[in-house]
Amino acid sequence: MFRLLFVPLALMVVAGCAPNQSSFTSDIYHNVTAHYNGYFYAAENIRSVEQVILKSLDDDHNQLLRLFPKIDTTLANSYERETEEAIKMASISIQRHPNSKWVHKNYILVGLARLYAGDFQNAIQTFKFVNTKSKEPELRHQALIHLMRTFTEQGEFSKSEETADFLAKEKLNKLNAKNLFLEKAYLYQSQSDYNKMVQNLTLADSLLTTTDRKSRIYFIVGQVYQKLGFGAEAFDYYKKCLASNPEYEIDFYARLNMAQVARVDDQQNAKSIRKQFMQMLKDEKNLEFKDKIYYEIGEFELKLGNLSPAVDNYKASLRAGTNKRIKGNGYLRLGQIYYDSMRKYDLAKAYYDSAVTELPSDTEGLENIKKRQSILVDFVIYTGTIKLQDSLLALALLDTAILHQRLDSVTKAAEKLALAKKPKKKTSTDNSGGTGPGGTFYGNETTTTSDWYFGNLSAVSIGQTEFQRIWGNIRLEDNWRRSIKSSNAPSDVSTVAATTATQSPSKEVAPEKKQSLFSQLYAQLPVAPEQKLAAHAQIEESYFK
Repeated sequence: MFRLLFVPLALMVVAGCAPNQSSFTSDIYHNVTAHYNGYFYAAENIRSVEQVILKSLDDDHNQLLRLFPKIDTTLANSYERETEEAIKMASISIQRHPNSKWVHKNYILVGLARLYAGDFQNAIQTFKFVNTKSKEPELRHQALIHLMRTFTEQGEFSKSEETADFLAKEKLNKLNAKNLFLEKAYLYQSQSDYNKMVQNLTLADSLLTTTDRKSRIYFIVGQVYQKLGFGAEAFDYYKKCLASNPEYEIDFYARLNMAQVARVDDQQNAKSIRKQFMQMLKDEKNLEFKDKIYYEIGEFELKLGNLSPAVDNYKASLRAGTNKRIKGNGYLRLGQIYYDSMRKYDLAKAYYDSAVTELPSDTEGLENIKKRQSILVDFVIYTGTIKLQDSLLALALLDTAILHQRLDSVTKAAEKLALAKKPKKKTSTDNSGGTGPGGTFYGNETTTTSDWYFGNLSAVSIGQTEFQRIWGNIRLEDNWRRSIKSSNAPSDVSTVAATTATQSPSKEVAPEKKQSLFSQLYAQLPVAPEQKLAAHAQIEESYFK
């Protein structure tokens, strides 16, 4: 009896397997088989491709992050097998089960495979086919959202916007509504329309889930608001980013950017930001980012108008790392402070020289930076001449006893400086920083130095700057210490005295040498009327130039 029943049942199942058969049994069979045999494996390959594309993002957190990775045809070669396999499995599912409910879902996977492979024209045709043939509104909307991305990647921005305008009139489910806002934001980012970009990202906010990498999107919203000059809104989104458990680098840069947009008129807020900086410096995970942290502390203090701690932290940034962009910006900031605020043009010139050397060629405004650096080269010569001739004229009015006193003080200062500049090997290191003297905000942290001075590029750079600050703009030439020089290359009074004194730094300058120094000094003083006229002429000419 059982055998008699089994044969008709088996015949019914076999009959239901026919591709075009439509019955209760055949519908179940085709839907299950289409889903788990074709669609499932195609979807797995698409997910694998999306992971590769996602990992291709080379984020520079100092710049506005890309919302989505750009489709790269070169990268597509690395996942060609997966895209071909996805198309193959989805196509088999469509062919063998043409009446299943997974047909148009399979077509969407085919469209995505073609999009990720850079085959934009065929991807467009596939998504348009789904929009035309599918009876499910959600699938049609999904296809049009992917069509938007294809147009954007192809640079067909007007077509992408037309598609978005059509979808905006449709009634979308939450998933499609969220994806539409994100795709529109990506479209506007591709056109550098940051106002519309941030509008769509904020609309997507309430629809985001943890799988959408919320922290990254919040960080991007903060970056856009910051770029547009809305500091309070940027601060709020950086705060939301930190509350959403971001990955390490996003967390790090969100904290730095919060300091950039924080309100400086709130003392409590400023205190909180400083405390946060201190915690970042102490965190061992941030060791490689210390130059960036010190630089941002300098930026924060500069915004508050605290020039001295700003300068100290910019200098600490120069010592803390080797990133050329950060070093170049550090040198530039110091040059700007010494030029615009302190009007110490010799120091400004030295830092501008270093900035031009370190800054990458793609730095915004680099031509203007080079122009100022070039002007400062001559400007420092003229201001140095004015300062020197003013000093010589003033010294010429003094009697010899007072001149001797001045010479003694200059000689002792030179001896002290020479002893201080002797190479020393420091063994005590503490880079954790602190808020008191010798700590982070004073830039006096202790670092281990190389035995060989010229093996430490940072030390050499700082030494050059300090040399120019103390000795002025001295020409590279033989016998530069001579007291008799041409009028266009005069020697500074203190330079002549101190240079001779430092030839024997471990001993005091002998009385006969002091007398010789005095003679050299006195020989340069414009005592005679014609000498005074010549000095005034040099000052007048330098002021004119």
